[in-house]
Amino acid sequence: MKESIIEKQIGILRTILSDLSENDKNGDEDFIEFTNRYFCFDTNFGWNILMNAFYVFEDTELAKSDFEKFGLDGPSRQKNTGEKYLRLYGILNAFYQQNLAIINLVKLFHLAPEKRIINQLKDLDCIKLRNKIAAHSTNYSEDFNNDKFDVYAISRPELERGKIRLRKNQDISETYLLNELINDFNKKVQEILSEILKKFIKKKFNNQGMKFDEFTKLEKLRNGAIQVGNSIIKFKK
Repeated sequence: MKESIIEKQIGILRTILSDLSENDKNGDEDFIEFTNRYFCFDTNFGWNILMNAFYVFEDTELAKSDFEKFGLDGPSRQKNTGEKYLRLYGILNAFYQQNLAIINLVKLFHLAPEKRIINQLKDLDCIKLRNKIAAHSTNYSEDFNNDKFDVYAISRPELERGKIRLRKNQDISETYLLNELINDFNKKVQEILSEILKKFIKKKFNNQGMKFDEFTKLEKLRNGAIQVGNSIIKFKK
C-alpha cells in the first residue's frame, strides 16, 4: 500500500528514534530518559506523547486510506444507510484523533506561534463538522462560556446520495463537500509536521546527512512533485 505524505513524515521521526535505540550513545542511561533529553522535551511524559502520536497516526492513516478508496459506501457498495452513518462518524473521529495528536506534537516540540497554530487546527471545517454531527449534534456551541447552543441533524436523503447536508435548529441548511474538507485538513497537518521536522533536523543534524536528504525529498513531494523510480520530477507552476 502506498504511503501517504503524513505517514512518510511520521516515518522520519520514527527512524530517528529507531536509530537512537541502536547506538551506544545513551550508554547505561534509561532509554526513555535519554530520548526525552535528546529530543529536548521539557516533560518526562514526552516519550509517551511521542509514541502515542506514532500509534494514532498509524491507525488513522489506515482509516483515511480505506475511506479514500471506498467513501461512504464501504467496500461492499451495498445500499446501506447505517453503514454510511458509521463510516461518516468514523472518518470524522479519525481526523479528530489526528487533530489531538498533532496539537500534542506542536506543544511538545514548541512550534511557534503555538497558540495560533492550535487555533488554526481547531478552526478547520473538518473538525467543526466532526463536532457538529459526530460529537455534539445535540448541543453544539462555539462558545462554551455561553448557555446558548445549536442542534444539528444530518439529512438522510442527501446522505444516501453520498452528500453531507445538515439541518441547524431545524431551519438552517449547511452543505459540506467532504473531500475538500479532508484535503484541507491533510494539507494543514502536512504543513505542521513539515515545520516540526524542519526545526528538529536543523537543530540536531545541521541540515546535513541522510535525514536531511530524506526530508528535502519529501518536501518536494509534498509540494507537488512526483517520484518515478529514484527520481523526483518537479513541475513548473
